[in-house]
Amino acid sequence: MASLWIDLRDIKFQLFEVFKIGETLLGKGKYADYDIDTCNMVLDQAAKFAEQEIAPTYPDEVHRKPVEATWKDGKVTTPEAYKRLYKLYCEGGYMATADQPEVGGQGFPAIIGAALANMFLSCNQAFLMYPGLTHGAARLMEDYFQNPLRNILLEKMYTGEWSGTMCLTEPSAGSDVGALKSTAKKNADGTYSIVGTKCFISSGDHDLTPNIIHPVLARIEGDPQGTKGISIFMVPKIRFNEKGELGEPNDVQCGGIESKMGIHGNATCTLNFGTDGKCIGWLMGEERQGMPIMFHMMNEERQGVGMMGASLAGAAYLHALDYAKQRIQGANIIEMAMKVENPKAVPIIQHPDVRRMLLKMKSVSEGIRALCLFCYFCMDNEMNAVLSGNEEQKEYWHGMIEVLTPLVKSYGTEMGMTVCDLAVQTYGGYGFCREYPVEQMMRDQKINMIYEGTNGIQAMDLLGRKLGMKKGLYFMNVIGITQEAIAEAKGIDVLKAEAVIVENALNACAETALAFSKMLRTVPFVPLIGAADYLNCLSDAFVGWLHIRMASEAAKKISDPATGEQDKAFYRGKIESAKFFINRITGLVIPKLENLKKDEQSAMNIPEESFAV
Repeated sequence: MASLWIDLRDIKFQLFEVFKIGETLLGKGKYADYDIDTCNMVLDQAAKFAEQEIAPTYPDEVHRKPVEATWKDGKVTTPEAYKRLYKLYCEGGYMATADQPEVGGQGFPAIIGAALANMFLSCNQAFLMYPGLTHGAARLMEDYFQNPLRNILLEKMYTGEWSGTMCLTEPSAGSDVGALKSTAKKNADGTYSIVGTKCFISSGDHDLTPNIIHPVLARIEGDPQGTKGISIFMVPKIRFNEKGELGEPNDVQCGGIESKMGIHGNATCTLNFGTDGKCIGWLMGEERQGMPIMFHMMNEERQGVGMMGASLAGAAYLHALDYAKQRIQGANIIEMAMKVENPKAVPIIQHPDVRRMLLKMKSVSEGIRALCLFCYFCMDNEMNAVLSGNEEQKEYWHGMIEVLTPLVKSYGTEMGMTVCDLAVQTYGGYGFCREYPVEQMMRDQKINMIYEGTNGIQAMDLLGRKLGMKKGLYFMNVIGITQEAIAEAKGIDVLKAEAVIVENALNACAETALAFSKMLRTVPFVPLIGAADYLNCLSDAFVGWLHIRMASEAAKKISDPATGEQDKAFYRGKIESAKFFINRITGLVIPKLENLKKDEQSAMNIPEESFAV
């Protein structure tokens, strides 16, 4: 029976047949001790764990109890099912699958860790945020916390015995982090007294672990205003010594949790630091380096959030597909056209508009999964370049990650929302009811478009920073990496037309980037208003290229006499999925870009009082 949560066949196809990690990564360099068989074993075990242990904890308010975190008398209680699940997750070694053995990790390539995250997140995003943020905070401690407490921190966090968060946002300073009011005062022993309030802190307080480690942004007394004056501190919920022995509470108090649209199982907290004047923090890195340090974690989290978008999209599609195969309603359109007397009712998957929705869900979810995995593939290549001392390759792959990160986060979540919306639509009225999980997936998905930097901020990051990095070299490398696969696809009859569409769309994106750079000096509001649409156009084109890569590989396998019928069906699906995406999504990029370059500034010209009278 096909899974309702995980498309393991497509994940393995992308890893081993498209990105060919067995040839490009495994058995060499950092990953010399790993092979395809080992990776397959880990993937199979993780898929089993996800379906048998994680998926049953996903909310279903008809067949299961509601799954939500609660707050009472200053304490947070997580869903009962999470406690056992968190223990199993940590015991399985999933906290540090792709981390160094020196810190307790398994040392697998980052792309394997990302593939596991795709499966786990498909089954319960709210739960996965607890270990996910812990991992991000642990990475930050590993890289930037040079202190005698560091070793015990890494041991406790990479095993999941202690957890972690990311504390940026304040009530008066949302996306404008530089306006924060949290303060730090240096003590005689080198520690700092921390005072302030942080809000919207995911996994901010809970009962899964005895201690929670908070990386906290604050301004040292006397330091300048704005982002340049911000430092970052390691602030534990409970103080501890170098042996990991817990001491007294550290005056970190949870003032409440948010009542949210989705991800109800995750505790989104308001945290008060130093209410009683007893909160101590330890400096991470150097003074006034808080923002550069935090951005290392934020970039990792942005890629993770993009994967959240892709994961929920994949699960929503599989649920909608299963429903469409079973829901009997209406007659076959051909029989109706032929005026067959008393035509039989058929599964709704036979109706053209339902098939349109399903193929759009399939092509988008597979495309954004490939986009996310490709970014992690770039990370593995960058790491190998670092270890080999190849500075040119290191910069090449680093630049690729820089440009792709806003695409992964923004496009992965925005198109992920589109898939969840279509999944609800496929169910019809039932999709709007809590009897089926797609409405919960849609509500969970929305936050992914907002946190870790809203999608609008990602668009401004792409336009204002990433396109011009190294005088445009990084961006042109992204365009350049697509040329080989496009040229190959032009030689495949079934993909010739699609290859040209993708090539033209990517070229148009490069031309528009140049046009926008000139407009920023003359009519700046035009590119600023169009930034989000441009990011989506570039993503439509780049994901079109990823579909070309997948379809080209599929075409080769279909023509191979050794390919079995079941595999041929899978590969035909990849080709049709690519054709749909490229013709109906990538194919619209050029007219959209032409429209974006017009001097149309109504969004800025309309007086504020005219929005509503």
